Amino acid sequence: RNEQKLGIVVATGNVEFSQGERTLLADVVTYNRRENTVTAQGNISLVEPTGEVIFADHVELTDDLRNGIIANMRVRLTNEARIAAASGRRIGGEKTEFQKAVYSPCELCKKDPLRAPIWQVKAFKVTHNQKSQDITYKNAFLELYGIPILYTPYLSHPDPTVERRTGFLAPTYGSGLDLGQFVSTPYYIDIAPNMDATVTPTFTTSEGIVGAAELRHRLHKINYTLDGSITYASKDDGKGDTIRGHLRGDLLNEFDNTWRGGANVFLS
Repeated sequence: RNEQKLGIVVATGNVEFSQGERTLLADVVTYNRRENTVTAQGNISLVEPTGEVIFADHVELTDDLRNGIIANMRVRLTNEARIAAASGRRIGGEKTEFQKAVYSPCELCKKDPLRAPIWQVKAFKVTHNQKSQDITYKNAFLELYGIPILYTPYLSHPDPTVERRTGFLAPTYGSGLDLGQFVSTPYYIDIAPNMDATVTPTFTTSEGIVGAAELRHRLHKINYTLDGSITYASKDDGKGDTIRGHLRGDLLNEFDNTWRGGANVFLS
């Protein structure tokens, strides 16, 4: 339907509206030519140039679908991770701000999609900057199976388009007879295209802090890995504390397509 005097075009049905590199799908799309604004309702999907898809109930966008307000939005990132929020807005076509949002890389349970995933981050504000390839959180809670276990006023990690970058990896939690309750916070270091490392401090309730590190290096025909750990922990006989740790090295040499040889060294 075309409102000539007002410069408004209204399309209904399975509408596909494209501007630039972005495509908007919806049941109803209203385009105001004079103000260059687009309003959409019903089964909305906004496909980004990066492959990300924004789902929503209502959107108001301007500037070639680059800016605007989005209500009840869900985002499927390129690695199938998801962000859901009560509301959000697009800024400059390269940044999305979410209010009262949840982020999780875990797939939803097929039998019960409303069930909490293995882990997720809830925050009062989440910002996805596609230009810097970062996802940041303010006033965030880390949840395991829907139970809050950690609060942080600020958190940031690369978005799924980043293959490798120096920074913290996802923490792991657990418990054991020797360590008690523990949390590991690995830190990844991108040294070179063929070399990287991971430093992992583990905080325990029974044995203090355990430090671990691993170095990986790939050459033309040689691949080697070095890893080690150190801690100041109780002796096996229970009499006092002592420094404990290990050092291990693995070497593999590819002589040709048939023959390979290597060595393993372990010290503790």
